[in-house]
Amino acid sequence: MDENKTASPAPETPAAPKKVRRVGRVAFALLLILAGVLLLVQQFVPRFDLIGLVRFAPAILIVLGVELLVYSARPDIKVKFDWLSVIGCAFILCIVGGASVLPYLWSVAGPERSYAQGRYTSQIQDQAYRALNADTDLKAKVTNLYANVYFQHMQSGGYTLQDGDEVYLHVVLPQNGYTTAQAFAEDAWNITRLLEQADVPVTNYSFSSYAADDGTGNGYALDFLPSFAEGLTAGQLAQRVQSQYQFEGDVYDTQADRDNAVKAELRERIIEQFGNDNDGAYPGEEYINEQVEQQFSRMFPAPAAVESSTAESAAPQAPAAPAL
Repeated sequence: MDENKTASPAPETPAAPKKVRRVGRVAFALLLILAGVLLLVQQFVPRFDLIGLVRFAPAILIVLGVELLVYSARPDIKVKFDWLSVIGCAFILCIVGGASVLPYLWSVAGPERSYAQGRYTSQIQDQAYRALNADTDLKAKVTNLYANVYFQHMQSGGYTLQDGDEVYLHVVLPQNGYTTAQAFAEDAWNITRLLEQADVPVTNYSFSSYAADDGTGNGYALDFLPSFAEGLTAGQLAQRVQSQYQFEGDVYDTQADRDNAVKAELRERIIEQFGNDNDGAYPGEEYINEQVEQQFSRMFPAPAAVESSTAESAAPQAPAAPAL
């Protein structure tokens, strides 16, 4: 009977539990070491370009990928992501990135850059006024002159004006001081020539002449680069002038439109005034036209005629009388 009994199967040995490996710990540890080294180097090396190295931050993804591949290749290892380490990597990257940007922000928004720009602004304004001493009549026409300096470069330590930086010079000429764009452009051209001769470092010129405070008159504006004005005459530069013709606050596209509107308004006022002074009588057309022209010429005087000195010198002279 014992021979008919079957042997019971041997009990199976339980499989060894897999080791758990958390992906991200190695990357976090390496990033901690690297971040500490970089921040120390930044403290002791003034010209260290930390922001250039931060551009390689995506390399941490490569480290995480390699770590995942190595652990996944082993069958005895169970892979899990260590999310705390991954979040820690992102936090460390934010710290290093912020530390790399701080010197740039301090250089742009810090007081040293502003002080340097203000210092150069004052120096350029003084230099421009001294350059105008060569023509005091022209200098007397300048109502206001101010400069704006903009650094386009980064610099550690004291800022200095360099190639590529921008210097805007604004010159305000007499209010209602010009009747033609040609005359306005001639003064702008002469001022530019004097500043160029004195080597004033201007990269952008801006000239303006406003109408009167009551909004009546001619307004002119002219903006150009020194390279644009080089080789041009004042007449050619006048073609770039932006003109504005005003009457009591209203702006007209052309001088003819403004003048016609002014004369029409003056005509109505003269007729009304004449009627008030003469018991409602209507003036004659000759009187109206005469008064309109007189009042208009007072409001908008015609440009003074300029005699050419060369024409005078070229005029034939009468021969001297023979001595007796």
